[in-house]
Amino acid sequence: MLVLDEKGRDVIPQSIKLVAGRTAQEYNLRKKRKGAFWEDRYHATAVESEDHLLRCLVYIDLNMVRAGVVSHPSEWSFGGYGEIQKPRRKSVLIAYQKLAELAGVATYDAFQKYHKEWVREALVDGADFS
Repeated sequence: MLVLDEKGRDVIPQSIKLVAGRTAQEYNLRKKRKGAFWEDRYHATAVESEDHLLRCLVYIDLNMVRAGVVSHPSEWSFGGYGEIQKPRRKSVLIAYQKLAELAGVATYDAFQKYHKEWVREALVDGADFS
C-alpha cells in the first residue's frame, strides 16, 4: 500500500494499526481461531524521490505476479494497476493528478502511459524492484 500524508499528522501509522487490528480480529472471529494473524508488524518506508516512488509503484503492481497468482497485474482486480490504468469515477482511491505530480509527470494521461511502460519493462526484464 502506498499512502501520502501531506500534513504530517501521524495519520498513516495510526490508520494501519487500526486496519491491521480490526482485520485480525474479524478473521480470527470468523475462523474461530486465536493467536497471531500477521507474520510481522507493518513497516513504513519514506519515499523520498520520484525514482523511488516509481519503483515502489511497480513493485506493488507486481506483487501478485511474483506470487504466481496472475501473469500480468491487469488480471488482479484488487490492485493499483487497474485503478491507475482505468480510473474510477466513483469511490476513487487515488488522487490521480497528485500521483502524476509526485512522479514528475505533467499530466495524468502521460503518467498512465509511462506507468504501463514501466510495468511492461519490469515484466520483460524480470526486474525485482524490492
